[in-house]
Amino acid sequence: MSIALCYGTRPQVVKASVLLDALRRRWSVVSIDTGQHYDFELNALLYQQLGVPQPDHFLEVGSAAPVSQLAAVMTRTDDIFRARPPAVAVVIGDTNSTLGCALAAAKNDIPLVHVEAGLRASEPDLPEEVNRRVVDVLAHVLCAPSEVSASRLRKEQAPGTVVTTGDVARDVLLRHLQVAPPPAGRTPFALATAHRAALTADREALAALLAGLGRIGMPVLLPLHPRTREALERFELLAAVPAAVELRPPMGYLVTIAAVRDAAIVVTDSGGVQREAYWLGTPCITVRGETEWVETVESGANALMPPLSAPRRLAELVVEQRRRRWESPWTSDAYGDGHAAERIAEAVGTLLD
Repeated sequence: MSIALCYGTRPQVVKASVLLDALRRRWSVVSIDTGQHYDFELNALLYQQLGVPQPDHFLEVGSAAPVSQLAAVMTRTDDIFRARPPAVAVVIGDTNSTLGCALAAAKNDIPLVHVEAGLRASEPDLPEEVNRRVVDVLAHVLCAPSEVSASRLRKEQAPGTVVTTGDVARDVLLRHLQVAPPPAGRTPFALATAHRAALTADREALAALLAGLGRIGMPVLLPLHPRTREALERFELLAAVPAAVELRPPMGYLVTIAAVRDAAIVVTDSGGVQREAYWLGTPCITVRGETEWVETVESGANALMPPLSAPRRLAELVVEQRRRRWESPWTSDAYGDGHAAERIAEAVGTLLD
């Protein structure tokens, strides 16, 4: 009996680092990396830093148009599943890798477990929303990271069994925070990240964010996702980067969590960075009109800001969020206690039984 664990992007490799351990304590696990992220900093470096064993299968789908990428994930995963069907397939998140592997499992009658089930957004044309909703319908077990997401799945009458497991990203953070680089002792700085297609495909929005970052009154570190660097070049915005904004290559996981920990403020469109800031006590501003991680906003740890409003709103929000951090510190227990991977393994065991 074997379990297939499927992943393919930077955040999924991070989460796979703890899921592999929890699942392999009980079963043989076949790991499948689709290769959706293939840059060293976005994939291979994580294997080194987090001690993730090399995958049993690396599908090398790379970059492509969404439908082509999805088709490549599905057909290449299907080849693996037909050659040696696993007893259960486990998928993570809401990417094309998630949906492609989930569809391959469904077409081969393989029971499916969805990690990070029940997240929702209402933004029009959000690619991740299509993926997560379809996977939540296909899944036999839905591992919700919070009570809010579990409750949402029950209201939607999701066909599978809903289990509140907590967030495996917190498991990873607690495991590796002690080996992250120590504080550098520099002057207060902001950490910014921007990678979502909705932002990097819109020149006006990207330019507005850059302008806002230049007005917050402190140095800004901006590690560039490959998609973001390509967008800055395509839109001829590199010359518009403010002097206070330091562009950097993508950072590995350990350096990233250290930067989140040490920053005075985080400005991001990343769901993972939002939660890391929430757990590490760093005030956050999310460059979107909404977030799937609603608990971070409800706690006061996070504030929402559409990118086009950054030139006039970002500096003010930075002041507000930093003040709120000291006047009303938040608790960080909305996404479990750091044992999500163990609970997911228990849910897999129940499904097999």
